[in-house]
Formats: sequence, structure tokens, C-alpha cells
Amino acid sequence: MNAVREFLLANPLLQTGLDSISVAVPLAALLAFAGMGFMSGTARVLSFTRRRSSYDKCARQLALLGLVLGWLLLIGGRVWIVFTQAGHTPDSLPGFLIEISWILLSLAVLLCSLYYTLWNILRNMPVLHVTLGMLSGVQGCVAVVVTLAAARFLAAFAHPEAATMTLAEIFPAAWSAPLWSALCYTLPLLLAMPAAFGALWLPLRRRHDDFGRDHYNAMIPWCAGWARNAWSLLWLLLLVSSGLRVWLHWQDGVFSPQDAIVESSRLLLWLIPLLLWTMVRRSAIALRHKLTLLAALLIAMSFMLPYYLEATGI
Repeated sequence: MNAVREFLLANPLLQTGLDSISVAVPLAALLAFAGMGFMSGTARVLSFTRRRSSYDKCARQLALLGLVLGWLLLIGGRVWIVFTQAGHTPDSLPGFLIEISWILLSLAVLLCSLYYTLWNILRNMPVLHVTLGMLSGVQGCVAVVVTLAAARFLAAFAHPEAATMTLAEIFPAAWSAPLWSALCYTLPLLLAMPAAFGALWLPLRRRHDDFGRDHYNAMIPWCAGWARNAWSLLWLLLLVSSGLRVWLHWQDGVFSPQDAIVESSRLLLWLIPLLLWTMVRRSAIALRHKLTLLAALLIAMSFMLPYYLEATGI
């Protein structure tokens, strides 16, 4: 371990990349898991309203994806707590918040496990089954909120002025604070990330769930359309946020051409996933767009780093 640590210290760019990945990937998976119950439950409802069995099959495939993500997060989170949080005892506030986050996540995973396991048993009780799936999504959202709050408290306790910092300073009420813009992005991310993961998961499952080409060419665009619509809302929020930031800089007299380039580049970068999902949504042969879906997912996942920094930064 010491050799690895020394190697990373000698390669700061590699260290920065690994740190970014360690934040972006788990957070994207957590958001995808939290929203998967809503998406799978919606597909289950559509299987009745539109009388298409493909939606029911897709709902079960998405439920399985949520189950996989949930258990990976649960086990990985426990390992992370054991090996990296030894300095925080359960009696301390950081240790308490970390444990509460893990417990809430475990409850969400339990509900998701019941939702998937009881699929055939509750087939004739669709209202109860869909409610169970939606409840797993609600519990997942609670776990996301508490996890982000715990991360913000940990950042506050690591701050040089932690001893004198008040709760109002940790959670500022000013509308211009980065925290509140990040919270506005949370809802569209809870809708976009499960669809982004699901759109790529379906073609990967084709060898195990051979439901026919028509099923995948219908359900992959449905997932891509869901991701596109949610990301459109996110991008509009980014547009408004960027406009307010430019206006504030303009009022202060510090707006420069460099600021305009930076803001424009950010907006164009986060527009790429939307365009890629739109391409898949309109394609008649969606199964051939695995690389397109992978690119859209990776770019969307890279948004997790600035989102996390805004949500937890003091």
C-alpha cells in the first residue's frame, strides 16, 4: 500500500484522475439506483395502459439493474466505511451521519430486492407491486439526500474554521450559493441517470434475455427518450444558472471574454449527451448504438464531479 501511495504522489495527474473517478462513478450509480424504482414502476404501469408486454419485460430488466447497483453500492459503501473512516467513531457527528446514510441505503436496497423477488408472486396485484417499486425509489432518494448532507458535513469538519462554523454557514440561505443550484440539478439527475444506465444495460442483457430484436429496438429508444427529456430539464437549469452568473459578474464589472468562453463551453459540453440520446431515440436500429449510449453515459457521469463539488463545497 505504501508503494502505491508513493507512486500516486509521484504522479499527481493520475491521483487527480482516480480521485475524480472515485467521486463520479459511485455518485452516478447512487443516483441511478435511487431513480430506478420510479422508472421501472412507470414501465410496469405502461405495460397495462398501452397493453404491450415489452414494457413489463423492460421493467423487470431495469429492476434487475437497480438490484445490481444497489448491492454493489451497499457492499462498496460498507468497505469504504471500514477502511477510510476509522478516525470517525459512531459517537461523533461525521461517524453518525455516515452510518445513517448506509442504513438508509440498505433499506432502499431491501425494498428493491423485494420488488424484484416478488415479481411473479405479485403479478396479479399490480398496484401493490408498482407501489413497492415506487417506495424503493422514494427511499433511494432519501438515501441520496442524506448522503450528500453527510458529505457536506464531512467537508465542513475538515474546514480550517470548523470549530467556529455554524449550521447557517454550512447550509447557507442565500439563493446565489452553489449548494442550491446543485440541489436544483438533483431531481433531473435522479430521472436521467437511471435511464442513461438502463439504455446501455438493455443491449448488454440481450444474450441473457433474448426477447427479440423488436423488443430492444422499442425499449432502448424509450430509455433514451426518458434520459433525453430529463437531461433537457437539467440543461435548461444550467442555462438559467449560467445566465444568472453572467448577470452577477456583469453587475460587478468583472465579466470578461474569457468568462463568456468558459460559460459557453460548459453549456455546449453538457448538451452533448442530450444530442446523443436524441440520435438513439430517433433510430430504428437502436441496438447498433451501444457506443453512442456509452459515450452519452460517460459524459453524463462526468457531470457528477462539478455537481458534487457544488453540493458539498463549503
